[in-house]
Amino acid sequence: MQNKVSYVVIIVLAFVCLVLSLSIGRASDVSAQTKVSSLEPAPEQEGQPLGGVTVSSEETKNFLADEYVTSFKMVLKDKNKDVAYKRLNESREKILALLQKHSVGPQGYELLSTSLEKEWDYAKGKRFFLGYTASQMVKVISHSKQESDSLEFDLASFAFVDNVSTQSRLKNAETLEVDVIKSACKKASRQAEVNAQSVGANIGKVISVEGSSEVEKLSSSDSVEVSASLMATLSLDGMESSGKSYVRVVQVEHKKFLADKFVVIANIMFDGTDKEQLFKQMNVRRGDVVQMAKGLGVAESEIEAQSMTLRKKQKYEFYGNESSKNVFLATQRVTVNFTSKDAAGAFLDGIVGLENVNVFKAEPVLKNEDSLRVQVVNIAGKKAMARAKAIVEGFGGSLGKVVAVSNKPLDEFGGTVLGARYNDLSLRKARGKSLPAYDILMAGSSESKMNIADSVSVSAYLAIMAEIK
Repeated sequence: MQNKVSYVVIIVLAFVCLVLSLSIGRASDVSAQTKVSSLEPAPEQEGQPLGGVTVSSEETKNFLADEYVTSFKMVLKDKNKDVAYKRLNESREKILALLQKHSVGPQGYELLSTSLEKEWDYAKGKRFFLGYTASQMVKVISHSKQESDSLEFDLASFAFVDNVSTQSRLKNAETLEVDVIKSACKKASRQAEVNAQSVGANIGKVISVEGSSEVEKLSSSDSVEVSASLMATLSLDGMESSGKSYVRVVQVEHKKFLADKFVVIANIMFDGTDKEQLFKQMNVRRGDVVQMAKGLGVAESEIEAQSMTLRKKQKYEFYGNESSKNVFLATQRVTVNFTSKDAAGAFLDGIVGLENVNVFKAEPVLKNEDSLRVQVVNIAGKKAMARAKAIVEGFGGSLGKVVAVSNKPLDEFGGTVLGARYNDLSLRKARGKSLPAYDILMAGSSESKMNIADSVSVSAYLAIMAEIK
């Protein structure tokens, strides 16, 4: 009986081993089949050719500049804030007189808004107050290299002038850029044809094209470089794709508009040891600032005073040997909205003369910026279509319908597109989230309104994808 049981157990074990061996064999077959299938080519995606020729092309041309922009900064320093500001105003008068001598009219120069900042030095863990620095950037347009050289020579006689540089540019840059784009396309077509013929094939239609074009912005010579680079994929005869062909283009556009609102933000700061006294001082000075704004015709609803902040100073905020004095710091910010630039300039002049008051920001603003941005987008769209047309004509085709439009700086179509480079600062500015542009000042008088710019730069970004016929 025991021997029969042993035989039965042996038979059962043998059957189990047989089943296991068969299962392992099937698993091995499946694994082998999976590995083999993974080596097979992926199925053709819709609209993508099985074969084609891809080429890259670059074209660079230099054109003689017909306009020169000389930039420089006026820098005045003094221990006294009011003196530094007045010296800057006096220096501006000298610059305007020089521009008049060079026959530069109001439309031929730009003044950025004035900057007034504290200057510090740091040593052995302490900071030392050096004084105030008042500065203002100036840009002057000349129509010849001889004019710009003469201006630079005269500017060298002013000790308060710093960072003088001249860049050349082209008035008809957009037209010349289109010509360079077409030239780059023709070069790409020739290269694709050479590559195909080297293996006994011929090229067919263009499948896709993308790249970048650029006009040199900081040329210090008499010529300006215009460049275009692109990558194109063309089909090969006998390997035509059933999909459509596309061109991708990006356009970044900037346009200046006269401001209809001027915002001045003042910071009031007191330090000391008596908190109650700091509150009293703050109330008096805030009243001076508010009353000055009202005296210039500003309604109370256009004046905003934030809550006062009172705190202990940090160690780095002490300077000299004052670590044991003035341990408390009281600050308050007052924002005033003006509809008149003259009034805003007069307000700036007034608060600069007040002790314990610093100008945090003075900027032009557009009330209807959203509607004006629509204008800029329309301009960007027209220029983008012109570039797209230049590309397809460069390959002997014609422009079809637009199939996608985006205002996102990161191109959702993929890759770099013709029109701009992604590391270009202008792309980031085009989002409208960067600091406001204190840009052109088109005025010829020497009144206080010279202290704040009167126009705002509005930017728009547009990426399009269109069919190639």
